[in-house]
Amino acid sequence: MSSSSPAYVTLPTFVGYSASTGPSRSSFVRRQRRLYEDPARAAFNYYRRAANAVRAGRAARQDEQAMRALVEHADERTRPHYAAVADGWLRYLGRRDPQLLDVGRTRCSLGELAVGVSPQLGLRKSTGRRFATWLYFKEEPLHRDAARLALWLLSEGMPDLLPGGEALVVDVRRAKEFTLSARDRGRLRPWAFSEASAFVTLWYAA
Repeated sequence: MSSSSPAYVTLPTFVGYSASTGPSRSSFVRRQRRLYEDPARAAFNYYRRAANAVRAGRAARQDEQAMRALVEHADERTRPHYAAVADGWLRYLGRRDPQLLDVGRTRCSLGELAVGVSPQLGLRKSTGRRFATWLYFKEEPLHRDAARLALWLLSEGMPDLLPGGEALVVDVRRAKEFTLSARDRGRLRPWAFSEASAFVTLWYAA
């Protein structure tokens, strides 16, 4: 692969890069470049099971049963993480009963960087508003700026994800949701492109 190969990352990776600081950014991008060039090196994403359980629970409206099964079938290493996810998701739902919607996937082009955007589910709330929803499962809290970057990418890809819908990010463990105002969306565009440009510089250097 030549150094001019286009850079491609997923939304979680780009958000993780944006949340990193200082020299750690360079090592973060080097790791991603190695994974890009040799996909067999990629680590198993055990949060995929959590996302599948959330989706199945909502589809059947049996969220508690789905979360209980997620935790009970986990191994010793992942059980504490799944337990935190299950607790957070049930607290987030509370009295909410959003309808599950199908949602698409897309790529957003930020100059020389392509970002794959794949929200885990679509939700229709009781107000009728429809949301392409990205679930954040990690142990570290999701900071507002990182959430806003994810929301901006979801908003940019909305015609392919959920036409006419809105963007929603949920920090599952903390039962906290983030949305974006129209004013924020316009202000975030230059910042998102500058983050992409900095990423691509480190990508080529790697």
